[in-house]
Amino acid sequence: MTLSLSKVKDVYFDQLFHSQRHGDGVKSHNSNSGGGDGFGEVEQKRPKVLLLDNYTTAVVSMCYTQSQLLSNDVILIELIGSFKHLSSMKNVDCIVYIKPCTESIQSLLKELKAPHYKTYNLYFNNTVSKNQIEQLAEADEYEVIEKVIELFQDYSILNNELFLIKPEKNVANPVLSEAESLTSLLLALKKTPLIKYESNSIDLKRLSSEILYNINSNSNNNLFDDLNRHSDIPPILLLLDRKNDSITPLITPWTYQSMINEFLNIEKNVVKLPPDNQVILSQDDQFFKESMYLNYGDLTDKFQKYVEKYKTETKQSSIENLKSQNLSDLKKILTKFPEYKKFSVNILTHLNLISEIDEQISRQSLWEIGELQQTIICDLDQQSNIKQKLVEILESKKYLTEHKIKLVLLYSHRFHNPTDLSLFISKLNDPTFTIPSPTMNQLELLKKFTTLFRTNDIAAGQKHHSQQQGLTNLFANKRVNINNIFNRHSNATTNDNIYLQYTPRLNEILASLISPETQSSQTFLATLIPDKVKSQYGNNTDYSARDIIVYIKGGVTYEESRLVHELSANNNKVSIIIGGDEVVNSSSWLNKMCNMVSRNEDQEQASSPTTAQDRQELLREVL
Repeated sequence: MTLSLSKVKDVYFDQLFHSQRHGDGVKSHNSNSGGGDGFGEVEQKRPKVLLLDNYTTAVVSMCYTQSQLLSNDVILIELIGSFKHLSSMKNVDCIVYIKPCTESIQSLLKELKAPHYKTYNLYFNNTVSKNQIEQLAEADEYEVIEKVIELFQDYSILNNELFLIKPEKNVANPVLSEAESLTSLLLALKKTPLIKYESNSIDLKRLSSEILYNINSNSNNNLFDDLNRHSDIPPILLLLDRKNDSITPLITPWTYQSMINEFLNIEKNVVKLPPDNQVILSQDDQFFKESMYLNYGDLTDKFQKYVEKYKTETKQSSIENLKSQNLSDLKKILTKFPEYKKFSVNILTHLNLISEIDEQISRQSLWEIGELQQTIICDLDQQSNIKQKLVEILESKKYLTEHKIKLVLLYSHRFHNPTDLSLFISKLNDPTFTIPSPTMNQLELLKKFTTLFRTNDIAAGQKHHSQQQGLTNLFANKRVNINNIFNRHSNATTNDNIYLQYTPRLNEILASLISPETQSSQTFLATLIPDKVKSQYGNNTDYSARDIIVYIKGGVTYEESRLVHELSANNNKVSIIIGGDEVVNSSSWLNKMCNMVSRNEDQEQASSPTTAQDRQELLREVL
């Protein structure tokens, strides 16, 4: 099975609403009612209530539209936590789809003791413990439970290559919850992987150990038995720490989906547009599906062609044209009117999105900012010239404080020059140039950035601009043609893609896993081997990976998702998906780093007897 999240979604939702047979990736428990009305070989059509919790609501909302739910006879959707407000509908069946966490299980037990509906088909998005099964059996006094099934979908699917894990809040061990969610993903994909993680991350060491324990202990229940039986190479679960690549989220993106998230924010596939509009980004939207990874120039060209297509197709439905049609042709044209309406709404949606992106780019002067970002981080000019350009931007009021800070961070990462940093900070603190002035946390981040967020380089001595190589040699048939990239000005004499020079660090890491020639650079990765993998493949870990599941703790970017999509699409021997515990853009990542520095400062103050003056002296020595 290839790593397809869309296929997982289709199989599980078919099981949830249609199939009464136990399909792949589904574990069933016998119910104490022994089956029920209408659930034989062919399911009878009848209305249903869908009962969700806060976790599965997000899962369903990003996979299924309201119209799709209606087409599956779901007439009502309720939250299981709203027990007191549920309407009694004794003639209606209920589908319960929840996470088997303590809160949701307790709500379900209350519901079963005083049922509002006729029958209950219980679906859990992760493994249910024996104790929980016993609790459900004891609570089912009215024998309304018809089945209990585990669907391994304790994560949200954003698109075919991108997933999102939201660990439980307010739990004693959030790492355990995170590991359980990743384990459910492995079961859904039917993979028992080698686990590789960045050895300098304490968080990843804990997470990988929990996942290893889950795989080995669940093997006793046959959940991971023979999942790799059709493969002669074990899959890889690659765990990365966002702190080891603090640069990628800081770079202004220039592809459609990434720009939407950068300027407008995508929350559960919903985008809010000013003043009070909202747009749902659906994979059913053909234009978005074909355009989500296009750069800005190609995007505007495609959208213009899309509008022209609409004009051409709707021209025949004009009043003048309709008058000249015979009845047969007229009928054909009129039946297309709903499609035309959907077409026009879709055009308006993307017109609003693209217009807002264009306005943000102009308002924030991002052409200049983006060009300098790429020049700094990809080493495209001499340091003296870069410094001069940066000073010019720092001394101009037309640029936002946030963008100035990002540029200084990139410069610090690239050149590590304390003298230059002091100059830049003085410019940022000068209200003549910068309004508003940087916050205290932002200033602390500027000072400590290179020590707290030092990139874990893949191989000693590599420079950042070497990231332009990596996988391009592996996928030579799909090399980036920089002569076909967008250019802002129509009268420009060059077509070089100055805005898309940077390649995420993930590119090299994946190259080191896929290409045998580069595996010596994996020294920064530690490896854990589950018992089932060891018994099937031995202790060897130097395989050329074919199936790779990437998880970035601390946040994944849409640009990394685009990279994974292109690599998987351009080589049929490699299948990669990627996810994280959140999706970050440059603003959210900057704020997150500031919060990290603030927490680090608080910890230092709590543990160190030194005075503030001593700490300042120490900081000067470090810088």
